Amino acid sequence: MTPELQQRVDSKLPPFDGACVHSVVGLTLFQLRELLAVTAKLLVLSYPVIRSYHDWHEHDGYIVEPNPDSWDTITSAIASDRTLFESRDDDFEVRFAFFPPSFDWLLRYNIDQDDESDVSTATCDFDLSVAKNNQSGIINHLLMRYPDALAQCESHLWFISNYGG
Repeated sequence: MTPELQQRVDSKLPPFDGACVHSVVGLTLFQLRELLAVTAKLLVLSYPVIRSYHDWHEHDGYIVEPNPDSWDTITSAIASDRTLFESRDDDFEVRFAFFPPSFDWLLRYNIDQDDESDVSTATCDFDLSVAKNNQSGIINHLLMRYPDALAQCESHLWFISNYGG
Protein backbone atom coordinates (compact mmCIF):
# COMPACT_ATOMS: atom_id res chain seq x y z
CA MET A 1 0.00 0.00 0.00
CA THR A 2 0.89 3.64 -0.24
CA PRO A 3 0.82 5.69 2.97
CA GLU A 4 -2.43 7.38 1.97
CA LEU A 5 -4.12 4.17 0.80
CA GLN A 6 -3.15 2.47 4.07
CA GLN A 7 -4.72 5.34 6.00
CA ARG A 8 -7.83 4.98 3.83
CA VAL A 9 -8.06 1.25 4.57
CA ASP A 10 -7.74 1.93 8.30
CA SER A 11 -10.46 4.62 8.15
CA LYS A 12 -12.76 2.90 5.61
CA LEU A 13 -12.41 5.81 3.19
CA PRO A 14 -12.77 5.52 -0.60
CA PRO A 15 -12.10 3.22 -2.32
CA PHE A 16 -12.37 0.95 0.75
CA ASP A 17 -15.88 2.10 1.69
CA GLY A 18 -17.46 0.30 -1.26
CA ALA A 19 -17.36 -3.04 -3.02
CA CYS A 20 -14.56 -5.21 -4.31
CA VAL A 21 -14.75 -7.69 -7.16
CA HIS A 22 -12.01 -10.30 -7.04
CA SER A 23 -10.99 -13.52 -8.72
CA VAL A 24 -12.12 -16.68 -6.94
CA VAL A 25 -10.06 -19.07 -9.05
CA GLY A 26 -6.50 -18.91 -10.29
CA LEU A 27 -6.62 -17.08 -13.60
CA THR A 28 -4.51 -17.81 -16.65
CA LEU A 29 -2.50 -15.02 -18.23
CA PHE A 30 -5.03 -14.93 -21.07
CA GLN A 31 -7.96 -14.53 -18.63
CA LEU A 32 -6.12 -11.82 -16.71
CA ARG A 33 -5.30 -9.98 -19.94
CA GLU A 34 -8.97 -10.01 -20.89
CA LEU A 35 -10.09 -8.81 -17.44
CA LEU A 36 -7.56 -5.98 -17.46
CA ALA A 37 -8.53 -4.94 -20.99
CA VAL A 38 -12.25 -4.83 -20.16
CA THR A 39 -11.65 -2.99 -16.88
CA ALA A 40 -9.31 -0.45 -18.47
CA LYS A 41 -11.83 0.23 -21.23
CA LEU A 42 -14.50 0.94 -18.61
CA LEU A 43 -12.26 3.29 -16.57
CA VAL A 44 -9.96 5.10 -18.99
CA LEU A 45 -12.41 7.72 -20.27
CA SER A 46 -13.48 8.91 -16.83
CA TYR A 47 -10.02 8.65 -15.29
CA PRO A 48 -7.28 9.74 -17.70
CA VAL A 49 -4.75 10.30 -14.89
CA ILE A 50 -3.60 7.33 -12.81
CA ARG A 51 -0.88 6.37 -10.38
CA SER A 52 0.76 3.01 -9.79
CA TYR A 53 2.80 1.14 -7.21
CA HIS A 54 3.87 -2.37 -6.29
CA ASP A 55 1.46 -3.47 -3.57
CA TRP A 56 3.07 -5.52 -0.79
CA HIS A 57 -0.16 -5.70 1.26
CA GLU A 58 -0.49 -9.50 1.04
CA HIS A 59 3.25 -10.17 1.13
CA ASP A 60 4.44 -8.32 4.23
CA GLY A 61 2.52 -5.05 4.39
CA TYR A 62 5.45 -2.90 3.23
CA ILE A 63 4.38 0.72 2.52
CA VAL A 64 5.62 2.38 -0.70
CA GLU A 65 5.15 5.68 -2.49
CA PRO A 66 3.05 5.76 -5.69
CA ASN A 67 4.36 6.83 -9.08
CA PRO A 68 2.63 8.90 -11.75
CA ASP A 69 1.64 6.54 -14.54
CA SER A 70 -0.52 6.22 -17.64
CA TRP A 71 -2.91 3.73 -19.19
CA ASP A 72 -0.12 2.91 -21.66
CA THR A 73 1.45 0.80 -18.90
CA ILE A 74 -1.59 -1.47 -18.83
CA THR A 75 -1.97 -1.44 -22.61
CA SER A 76 1.66 -2.46 -23.04
CA ALA A 77 1.40 -5.13 -20.35
CA ILE A 78 -1.63 -6.81 -21.93
CA ALA A 79 -0.20 -6.90 -25.47
CA SER A 80 0.61 -10.62 -25.05
CA ASP A 81 0.84 -13.31 -22.40
CA ARG A 82 4.62 -12.81 -22.33
CA THR A 83 4.43 -9.01 -21.84
CA LEU A 84 1.88 -9.46 -19.06
CA PHE A 85 4.08 -12.10 -17.44
CA GLU A 86 7.07 -9.76 -17.64
CA SER A 87 5.07 -6.95 -15.98
CA ARG A 88 4.85 -8.87 -12.70
CA ASP A 89 6.83 -8.17 -9.58
CA ASP A 90 9.51 -10.81 -9.08
CA ASP A 91 8.52 -11.38 -5.46
CA PHE A 92 5.68 -13.65 -4.32
CA GLU A 93 2.26 -12.10 -3.59
CA VAL A 94 3.25 -8.58 -4.68
CA ARG A 95 0.58 -6.98 -6.82
CA PHE A 96 0.82 -4.27 -9.44
CA ALA A 97 -1.74 -1.61 -8.50
CA PHE A 98 -3.33 1.42 -10.17
CA PHE A 99 -5.61 4.15 -8.85
CA PRO A 100 -6.75 7.66 -9.78
CA PRO A 101 -5.87 10.73 -7.67
CA SER A 102 -9.54 10.84 -6.58
CA PHE A 103 -9.24 7.36 -4.97
CA ASP A 104 -12.51 6.32 -6.66
CA TRP A 105 -11.10 2.84 -7.32
CA LEU A 106 -8.07 0.61 -6.87
CA LEU A 107 -7.17 -1.97 -9.53
CA ARG A 108 -4.64 -4.69 -8.69
CA TYR A 109 -3.28 -7.82 -10.28
CA ASN A 110 -0.77 -10.46 -9.32
CA ILE A 111 1.19 -13.04 -11.27
CA ASP A 112 3.03 -15.81 -9.45
CA GLN A 113 4.99 -18.44 -11.34
CA ASP A 114 6.41 -21.89 -10.69
CA ASP A 115 8.81 -21.83 -13.62
CA GLU A 116 10.02 -18.49 -14.94
CA SER A 117 10.90 -20.02 -18.30
CA ASP A 118 7.35 -21.32 -18.82
CA VAL A 119 4.63 -18.63 -18.69
CA SER A 120 1.95 -21.34 -18.72
CA THR A 121 2.79 -22.07 -15.05
CA ALA A 122 1.70 -18.59 -14.00
CA THR A 123 -1.17 -18.28 -11.56
CA CYS A 124 -2.85 -14.89 -11.66
CA ASP A 125 -5.35 -12.99 -9.57
CA PHE A 126 -7.27 -9.74 -9.96
CA ASP A 127 -9.22 -7.37 -7.78
CA LEU A 128 -10.94 -4.03 -8.24
CA SER A 129 -12.24 -1.96 -5.33
CA VAL A 130 -14.72 0.79 -6.15
CA ALA A 131 -15.76 3.62 -3.81
CA LYS A 132 -19.35 3.59 -2.61
CA ASN A 133 -20.13 6.96 -4.22
CA ASN A 134 -18.75 5.82 -7.59
CA GLN A 135 -20.28 2.43 -8.22
CA SER A 136 -21.35 3.15 -11.77
CA GLY A 137 -22.13 -0.44 -12.67
CA ILE A 138 -18.55 -1.56 -13.35
CA ILE A 139 -18.71 -4.23 -10.63
CA ASN A 140 -22.00 -5.62 -11.96
CA HIS A 141 -20.65 -5.53 -15.51
CA LEU A 142 -17.59 -7.56 -14.53
CA LEU A 143 -19.62 -10.03 -12.44
CA MET A 144 -22.07 -10.63 -15.29
CA ARG A 145 -19.27 -11.04 -17.83
CA TYR A 146 -17.15 -13.37 -15.64
CA PRO A 147 -19.62 -15.15 -13.29
CA ASP A 148 -17.43 -18.22 -12.75
CA ALA A 149 -14.20 -16.32 -12.15
CA LEU A 150 -15.22 -13.34 -9.98
CA ALA A 151 -17.04 -12.67 -6.71
CA GLN A 152 -18.04 -9.51 -4.85
CA CYS A 153 -17.38 -8.54 -1.26
CA GLU A 154 -16.96 -5.48 0.92
CA SER A 155 -13.68 -3.82 -0.02
CA HIS A 156 -12.57 -2.98 3.53
CA LEU A 157 -13.08 -6.56 4.71
CA TRP A 158 -11.23 -7.90 1.66
CA PHE A 159 -8.15 -5.85 2.48
CA ILE A 160 -8.25 -6.52 6.21
CA SER A 161 -8.61 -10.29 5.68
CA ASN A 162 -5.76 -10.42 3.15
CA TYR A 163 -3.17 -8.45 5.08
CA GLY A 164 0.20 -10.22 5.17
CA GLY A 165 2.13 -7.91 7.47
